[in-house]
Amino acid sequence: MSKQSSNQKEQWGSRLGFIFAALGMAVGTGNIWRFPRIAGSNYGGTFIIAYIICNLIWVLPLLMTEMGIGKSARLGTVGSFRDFYGKKKTWMGTFIVWVCAAITFYYAVVFGQAMRYFVFAVVGDLTADMDSVALWEGYLVNSNEQVIFLLLAVVLMGFFIYRGVKGGLELVGKIAIPVLFFSLLGTSIWVSIQPGGVRGLEFLFVPKWDHFFDLQVWLNALTQAAWSAGAGWGMMLTYANYFKENEDIVCNSFMITFGDMCGAMLGALAVLPAVFAFTNTAAEAGEILGAGNVGLTFIYLAKLFPTMPGGRFIAILFFLSLSLAALTSIIPQAETVVRNFVNSGMGRGKATIILCVATFIFGLPSALNIDFLNNQDWVYGIGLLLCGLFFAMAVYKFGVDKFRVEIINKFSDIKINKYYNFIISCFPIFLVIVVGWWLLQSIQWHPTEWWNPMIVDSLGTVVVQLAIAIIIFILVNDKLAGKISDDRYMNEGKFITKKEDR
Repeated sequence: MSKQSSNQKEQWGSRLGFIFAALGMAVGTGNIWRFPRIAGSNYGGTFIIAYIICNLIWVLPLLMTEMGIGKSARLGTVGSFRDFYGKKKTWMGTFIVWVCAAITFYYAVVFGQAMRYFVFAVVGDLTADMDSVALWEGYLVNSNEQVIFLLLAVVLMGFFIYRGVKGGLELVGKIAIPVLFFSLLGTSIWVSIQPGGVRGLEFLFVPKWDHFFDLQVWLNALTQAAWSAGAGWGMMLTYANYFKENEDIVCNSFMITFGDMCGAMLGALAVLPAVFAFTNTAAEAGEILGAGNVGLTFIYLAKLFPTMPGGRFIAILFFLSLSLAALTSIIPQAETVVRNFVNSGMGRGKATIILCVATFIFGLPSALNIDFLNNQDWVYGIGLLLCGLFFAMAVYKFGVDKFRVEIINKFSDIKINKYYNFIISCFPIFLVIVVGWWLLQSIQWHPTEWWNPMIVDSLGTVVVQLAIAIIIFILVNDKLAGKISDDRYMNEGKFITKKEDR
């Protein structure tokens, strides 16, 4: 069977099904668990402006790039980089899938946390007189529960990945995303009308212009945009493997980017006003937000729900939705890894089992130590920026204008103009400015131990972890390139199948 036919066996059942699944990928716990704390610790309204701009200059063109490569190559990240950029650059595709896998390892822990709070809500542990901080901290130090819910997260992930596109990815997205949006909308409206909630809205929507040129805000906005929308992970490249031939890349990219931003704003509207509603002063709220507590969503929404009419039901619905959102986000991460295994000749079942075992083993450190989870979130947030650069470099090799005209715009009702060419050409500049500043800042945070890889957010920990991965993948580059099915190759910018499609 030719590569073309084997890769086309699985396709999205409908465009709507793809959009829901893609929004499930983008709109997940990153919008509810991560976005509010990052926005809260980066001056609220100022961060929102930077975040919107970063979506337009980083996420949107990167999603188009991933879709274009994935739709053309019909391969995972490893094979796609081999074919688009050349055999010697296969390691870049491998690095991208490794970053995705590494995030999956600790993301499974976050998925477990969401499910644990769903159980708290169901059994009635979220009460008006409870200490929500103690509940959160107690769960963090309960090793048995952490491991149990990590295992449950891995099993659910594996079940839906094994079911494939229509029975897994598409089905979950159609159910989870509408429920999540309506749940977030209802929570946002209620918390905003609580005493003190208006201060949260002011914090979120009124920019602090004296911090507008604070590069830390822009770094965090860029990494959050990439983290939240799934840009640069290889997930959208993988999803595009299952596109129909006439799929509209431009419209899909705009809808996913806009939907993700809406999800992020709803997440912030649900969490940040709650912080102000349950603190005595704006200064106290600012201190909590500035700390960037990873439990922000769990602590303050868990405190909010018991005060609402029908609060127990709403809490059950919300944490169920949060769990579903985590599921719809972890599924494409897993699919990205599994797809590369399948490209190497492995069956989907075996590939799924290997990934599940690896996720459980490598997720344990994050489950047992919150500092390790924070470290991985820090390291691979930066790693995603490198992934974005690698995608841009693959397009440079192909020809930026040629890629825009012949691949992105080919079946698009809305044609993207040379804005795409300009932005993609600026990717190295963005990276030099942001990462260059970040290097200096990291040294200032730990002036005497910036080199120490054992410090959670040091320069040394990022450099060591990412450098080790890159060196290993470069050393095994040729072996990895040879592992991927070689039925397809490029000829004058077009992919054709040996014998059958010449």
